[in-house]
Amino acid sequence: MSRHPFTGLILLSTLAICPAVRAQDAAISPQEIKATWSDKTVVGTIQGGQLSGKTIEIHMKSDGTTDIGGAIADTGSWRLSDSGYCATWKKIRAGQERCFTVIRKGAELHVFNPDGSINTVVTQIR
Repeated sequence: MSRHPFTGLILLSTLAICPAVRAQDAAISPQEIKATWSDKTVVGTIQGGQLSGKTIEIHMKSDGTTDIGGAIADTGSWRLSDSGYCATWKKIRAGQERCFTVIRKGAELHVFNPDGSINTVVTQIR
């Protein structure tokens, strides 16, 4: 069996690229959420459910209060968790707290529910 001279080079190139691709899918730490989202407006697109594809704007204030506008309007509170952040809204989820993790996937930030389903794709932070 003859071996093409570039086979080893292609294999090495593939192995070198794969870790970089996987490294792009990285969890955003609670500290990074606080530094980049606090006192800013986080704009995202809802994934799934009746509001799928609709835009929301969340303003997470440094005093722990938050408000949401766009497809949903509500006020509440937020806090950092061990692996992301938690939000409690007055109307959404009947006031029950839900905690989220945030994963960087390439240039996008994906917000995940506790069950691992995607909640929102962040499209802008301003």
